[in-house]
Amino acid sequence: MTRDAVVIGGGHNGLVAANYLALAGWRVTVVEQRPSLGGVVGRYEYFPGFTSSVTNSPGSFEGTVLEELQLQRYGLRFHKPDVTLLHPMGDSLFVGWRDQDEVKRQLDSYATGEYARQRNLIARLDALGAAAGLSLWRRPESLGTVLEGIESPWRSEFERDIVHGSLRELLDSALESDEAKSLMMMLALNGQLVSPDAAGSAFGLLLRPIARASSSIDPMGNGSSPLRGSVGLPQGSMSAIIDALVASARAHGVEFKLGSGVRELDTNEDGRIVGVRLESGERITGMDATIAAVEPSRLAGMLPADWRPEVDRPAPPKGSAFKLALALDRLPEIGNAPQEVPLQTLLEAQFRIGPSTDYITRAVEDGIAGAPSQRPIIWGLIPSLSSPGIAPEGKHLMSLNVWHAPHALGETYWRDNGAAFADQCIAQVENAFPGLRNCIVDRRWLGPHDLEAEFGLTASNITHGDMLPADMLNSRPGRAFTEALEGSGVVLGGAGAWPGGYVTGIPGRNSAARVLNMDREFAR
Repeated sequence: MTRDAVVIGGGHNGLVAANYLALAGWRVTVVEQRPSLGGVVGRYEYFPGFTSSVTNSPGSFEGTVLEELQLQRYGLRFHKPDVTLLHPMGDSLFVGWRDQDEVKRQLDSYATGEYARQRNLIARLDALGAAAGLSLWRRPESLGTVLEGIESPWRSEFERDIVHGSLRELLDSALESDEAKSLMMMLALNGQLVSPDAAGSAFGLLLRPIARASSSIDPMGNGSSPLRGSVGLPQGSMSAIIDALVASARAHGVEFKLGSGVRELDTNEDGRIVGVRLESGERITGMDATIAAVEPSRLAGMLPADWRPEVDRPAPPKGSAFKLALALDRLPEIGNAPQEVPLQTLLEAQFRIGPSTDYITRAVEDGIAGAPSQRPIIWGLIPSLSSPGIAPEGKHLMSLNVWHAPHALGETYWRDNGAAFADQCIAQVENAFPGLRNCIVDRRWLGPHDLEAEFGLTASNITHGDMLPADMLNSRPGRAFTEALEGSGVVLGGAGAWPGGYVTGIPGRNSAARVLNMDREFAR
């Protein structure tokens, strides 16, 4: 007998979940408030002829999902540039070559032996990730239970460096140069209102080690790294991932209801979800399962007021994302670039504006204090280099994701001050790319409230909540809330569930696995 499922939210995780259920023979309906699919990963036109996704996230999509859903059959292709990262460091430029000899040469130029120290730090983190016994593919136990299961001496090190210690303390103990520390600091704090001096702020560096350890802990995953650099740049921008997921879903009979979000979830006398009432007035009933791939506080708002009053509902997260797109009539120069390397080879890479630990710290602390950063942290990409069709011939799109522009300042503030903040962002990027202003023929910015209104990105928080130890494991988004939902027939499948945000597709796969009781690798 065919079983029915509703997936609430047509972002990348919702589409991943829908594909797994459809491949297992379920009849699936995806409900999406927006008239198009994919959320911030979907196709978005900034200017006529300049079309890309909001997110850049090169290399983040999980290889297990890519292979199991056979997304290459639906046109998804990746380009692996020789250079994965440009990180300006004031009077120098770090170039993230895939060739580790080149990486060693640069790190050792900052401090003798720095490459070996960085590799030792990564090895330590890998050992901690393995010792923790965590898997990306299964919901973990509480932090206390996880700690109890870690053998000595790793338990004390995990508590000291990951739970109670700060990111700065960890980096200061392991590395000598500010340049190497800046590289690692940007990885750990991506998009969060978390100080590098805060307890637990090093947790972001543990996500890749947990991913690498997952394959030996749990055969459901193939062990590919889920964050940045493992897969490459999708041809057609990140939105090509959405195009492939949608094509696959349609091929397997998934139905889409677009332009009308969920107004309320109906429950019976036992508190079980028995219907999904849309803003259009339509009601969907007869579901055997419901997967919610929306931010958890939004889902909580869809539940009846009398639903499990003893269970605390998750509060909305705090966020600070700001988007800036620049239309260019030519490519900019690169400060301190190696002269022997073609400009385009370097500009294909992601670039990060966070030239020192002091710069990064000040930017974060501005945001935490409720003020827009005077010198913002920026993650950028020129996706039109690897995907020429997303910009008119002879022109390019520079996509800038900016942090520490607090949503809490209010819609009026950002309407009045967003343009000036965009000017500040361009000024910081121009420090790394001299003459950039002369290349710009158009620009468009989306403030925190624009991102929320357009994409449903609660408080412009890209990860559906902070990713500190206290916010992760089975506290994401709260054990009691998660278990009560599942008791009512709803499984969380978005970035607000373990293992958190970024464009990996793992939460979506995990939610489908929970519905299908998949104990082993997914059977096609």
